[in-house]
Amino acid sequence: MTSSVPLKERPPERRPGTWTARIRCRDGDHTLELTDRETVAERLLRTSRKHSFDPDVDVDWDAEQDPDRFYLPPQLLSIYETPLWDGLTHRQRVELSKREMCSIASFGIWSEMMLMQSLVMHAYRHRYDSEHVAYALTEIADECRHSVMFGRMVRTCGLRTHRPRALEYQAAKLVGAVYDPMPMFAGTLVVEEFTDAFQRLTFPDEDIQPMIRQVTRIHVIEEARHIKYAREELKRLVANASPLRRRAAALGLAQLTRMMAGQVVHPSCYEAVGLDPRLARRVAARSPHRRATMTWAFRKCTAFFDEVGFLDGRARDVWVRAGLLEGN
Repeated sequence: MTSSVPLKERPPERRPGTWTARIRCRDGDHTLELTDRETVAERLLRTSRKHSFDPDVDVDWDAEQDPDRFYLPPQLLSIYETPLWDGLTHRQRVELSKREMCSIASFGIWSEMMLMQSLVMHAYRHRYDSEHVAYALTEIADECRHSVMFGRMVRTCGLRTHRPRALEYQAAKLVGAVYDPMPMFAGTLVVEEFTDAFQRLTFPDEDIQPMIRQVTRIHVIEEARHIKYAREELKRLVANASPLRRRAAALGLAQLTRMMAGQVVHPSCYEAVGLDPRLARRVAARSPHRRATMTWAFRKCTAFFDEVGFLDGRARDVWVRAGLLEGN
């Protein structure tokens, strides 16, 4: 029996909520589990309604700062387990931890501003009444609060935020003019997975300053949603990209990540504790402990990139040479 509804009037078939796609990599085909944009966004919006914070209320900005208490777990500091670290007093080590935490926060504000620009451009190109766009706008609101929170944290520590080097600062302006979603979402994961790793060690540590623990706890909880959104979108994007396009984006991202990793700690952090910034940066770059720490901090990001073909070809070599991924 034939349908009485003409073919051109039949409602379009709905895509299933989940499906699989295969991408071709040099080590063989990878199978990706994909989820419909609206399904992911609906879940993230529900979670956002339940677990969002107001830093003005949820952080005790007047908490006393103990001069002997660290602002970042010492094992995460750039010169930990080096001769330079051994030569510092306890108070100097605490001061360095404060400076490096605030340097990471400054870097976070800069990167979040670029992410917000990209998310606006992404939302602009999708259906405005969709849940996918609603979540993009919700994430922008989250990032606005985070940037304000980080700025207030730096001021509360008695310091000032700083910009990246002139080259990176000027180059980043292009983000506001060029829309390319695949490297955009991959870059989001680079920054968010790195900071998430550091903060997941920081907020449960009772030896860390209380105000810092509260700030990092808020950021970890809310960034988990942002990471999920970026991962799911990146999987959908690579599933529809050619291997050549994917590898080109992956190589460019690897080069940018290598540059970024060297800019997280501002030279002024070392000057504040009486160290030569050039010497300290060289020591940190050559430190086996620091390289192991950075590899550990990027481990979730690089595992996911391997899954979606973003470590395919030359990109993997760049990550390894930068000390951000263990070689085979």
